Amino acid sequence: MLVRIVVGVICALFAIGLLTLIGNGLGAFVCIVVALVSALCVHEIMGVSQCKNKILTWVNMIFAFCVPLYIGFDLERFIPIAPGLIIGIYILAVLILMLKTYDCTKFENVAIGLFASIVIPVSASSLLLTYEFMDKYPQIFSKSSEVFVILMAMYCAWLCDTFCLFSGMAFGKHKLAPNISPKKTIEGSVGGVIGTTVFALVTWAIFNKWFFRFDTIKWWVVLIIVPVVCVMGMFGDLSASVLKRNYGVKDYGTLLPEHGGAMDRIDSYLFTMPTTYIIVRILTELLVK
Repeated sequence: MLVRIVVGVICALFAIGLLTLIGNGLGAFVCIVVALVSALCVHEIMGVSQCKNKILTWVNMIFAFCVPLYIGFDLERFIPIAPGLIIGIYILAVLILMLKTYDCTKFENVAIGLFASIVIPVSASSLLLTYEFMDKYPQIFSKSSEVFVILMAMYCAWLCDTFCLFSGMAFGKHKLAPNISPKKTIEGSVGGVIGTTVFALVTWAIFNKWFFRFDTIKWWVVLIIVPVVCVMGMFGDLSASVLKRNYGVKDYGTLLPEHGGAMDRIDSYLFTMPTTYIIVRILTELLVK
């Protein structure tokens, strides 16, 4: 447990570092980190799926690495090809690669690789999309607002998981999804949502007193949205667990002691951050109107 806590603190400090970069307008560095993490997660998933085709794995990793760069640096301005067409070309290239290396390739590896190398970087890049979108409305959002919103998404992914763990250990009796994640309980999940919401409200009070420049983010908005995003994070965690159960592994990797691989750490985030981005866009468009 001590190792788990220490590693968790280090990961939290790393996340705070990313938020600091965003708050200081250095999103380009965050973009590179997102690209690297996306490629690493794809590598872990291909390993779990027992893919023997190293070329396929590398092609998937390279594409996953390029997607956040394409989004974060707005490369669409310089590449005269629509994003949908780029994905189509990528899928065709992977299928041709499958035919070329059919002796060491299973179709399930191709399907998993395509899914992971597209969905993971796009979901991870919603962090970039969120602060870029909020940057377009300086009359509504300040840099501190951007940091707060992204921090809430991180809370709903990682802090909620911690509250779930300790609440489940203390009060857990009824299994949430025994066939997918045997240790998760309904009581733990409820405790995770409540604990995260309380923590988010305290954070809001601190930001509201010392950092917010505009009275855009209300306490009642935090109270309503945080539980919803927390639940989405749980869906992300369970969705990632399905693949692990299918292949009979406990973790996606061993990068982080007592925590597993990179994918084990961002599975919830891959649901909470896109959900946050969608909510921010909807609420902002309502405010603008």
